[in-house]
Amino acid sequence: MKKLFGLGRGLESLIPAKAPTKISSKIQDNVYYVEINKLRPNPTQPRRDFDREGLKELAASIKKYGILQPLLVSKIEIENDRGMDVQYELIAGERRWRAAQIANLPHVPVIIKNDFDENRLKLEVALVENLQREDLGPLEEAEAYQKLFKEFGLHHDQIAAKVGKARPVISNTIRLLGLPADIKEALRSGKISRTHGRALLAFKDRSKQKEVFKQILAGNFATREVEQTAKEHIAITRGGVQINPRFAELEQNLTKNLGTAVLIKSGASGGSIVIKFADLEQLNNIAKTILD
Repeated sequence: MKKLFGLGRGLESLIPAKAPTKISSKIQDNVYYVEINKLRPNPTQPRRDFDREGLKELAASIKKYGILQPLLVSKIEIENDRGMDVQYELIAGERRWRAAQIANLPHVPVIIKNDFDENRLKLEVALVENLQREDLGPLEEAEAYQKLFKEFGLHHDQIAAKVGKARPVISNTIRLLGLPADIKEALRSGKISRTHGRALLAFKDRSKQKEVFKQILAGNFATREVEQTAKEHIAITRGGVQINPRFAELEQNLTKNLGTAVLIKSGASGGSIVIKFADLEQLNNIAKTILD
């Protein structure tokens, strides 16, 4: 492993929005060249799919200019019959690593960070890196948020603060995981958009949802038409009872903003709003959104 030069501290310096053209002499973290076959992928990497053509383009750029932004890794020592083998697990930069392999680079520049809080911070860094580059698909993003929430105990508002998005965006993205498998596969492969997925969530009737889904795949529905169809469906299908279209639209807007199902019930003497929640954590998030 060959030492190269220094880089600065902080998340911004580890994951800059743009690759630097030169390295500042003020930076303290050390950068090394390591053998490319000593690196292994991050098991918590939220990104699952890597576009082959995009990797080839990046590989061509790396051949010409080199890797301008070092990869972020943690050092791992593995005991074997010959003693101790040193490897490096990627925290951020898997796309650059894959492209470097295509470019047949024998070594790559890395920053070694061994003070991470194991999987949680590795996932956070990998997620933020991909989000800053808009590299994640909607389901990859949803799965990463869900992992931060369920496995690492981060609240939706905490996730929102880390990735620079509104809390309802986090909640609504996670809701995409509730779509049927065939719709999720179409969303993952890019056959339908994130907006299509959100609109399809409004159809609780699976047969109607499947019918609209087929129309989207056939190219018969523009995104706005899907959203309008969803509003109309909500307005006429709750328990077979006709609902005021204005209430239906309000329900949809509240559902979107609060990240959970909202029902408006009306009668001759007034009405009520029912806000559904799965657990105390979600209830706290809803209350914060309403009170803020």
